[in-house]
Amino acid sequence: MGLFDFFKKKNSQQTLDNTINLETLLQKATTEPAYRAEFYKRILSEDLIIITQNSEIPNGRKILQENTKVKIMSYADGKIPVFTSTDRIFDQSVVKDEIEYMQMKGENLFELAKGATFLINPYSDYGKELLPEEVERILSGEILTDNSKTLTIEKKTEVQIGQPAKYPTEIINSLKILFSNKPDLKAAYLGMIFNPESGEPPHYIFGLEADGDIESLTQEAGFTVKQFLEPNEFVDFIKVDRKNSLSDYFYSVEPFYKR
Repeated sequence: MGLFDFFKKKNSQQTLDNTINLETLLQKATTEPAYRAEFYKRILSEDLIIITQNSEIPNGRKILQENTKVKIMSYADGKIPVFTSTDRIFDQSVVKDEIEYMQMKGENLFELAKGATFLINPYSDYGKELLPEEVERILSGEILTDNSKTLTIEKKTEVQIGQPAKYPTEIINSLKILFSNKPDLKAAYLGMIFNPESGEPPHYIFGLEADGDIESLTQEAGFTVKQFLEPNEFVDFIKVDRKNSLSDYFYSVEPFYKR
């Protein structure tokens, strides 16, 4: 099971717009992996709504003084409902009466209630459960790392590279959506690589032709690709330029994405 376990039909003809609000981003992320890295990046800085109890603090976004006690409403199993807007509290008329609520940044909420499981928009058609270990990885930034390897050619190495026998259509479609909002990316290429000396099996390699460093880009792309891979599978990314011999191969094939 993945980080987003939803089963809804997705539309592959999309482009990623990082100006959309968190609520819309969550809805899109449930069906399209290309939006999930952006969701995890944004949730820390976005305002989230929690239901409070007997807080004697006016509803809304407030600056709390030190040692202020806030009683956050949770379910019987300890899970905390969180909402992307006040409208989502009343979805499906689960909540019918007036309630007390508070608005705070995602990062502050996750730090305040460390160890808790959060249910985002639990009454809506599109929701998300955040487990404690997942929250920790969001806070540390590790949620977007360790999803891929950036290949660096440090010495003369003989490898086999070509096109995969089976074209990874779903992966490519998601990467196209992700890359549509990356102005520094000029082109992206696909290959299948095998290094007999490495002991690793043949695997996908993505060549990225971009201005500047590609580390941040490969983190998001690697996270997106990981949604389609088995636990023991991995991919490589390499920067396409004239400084490495693998780039000669990518320049000889058509890119699957071009700015």
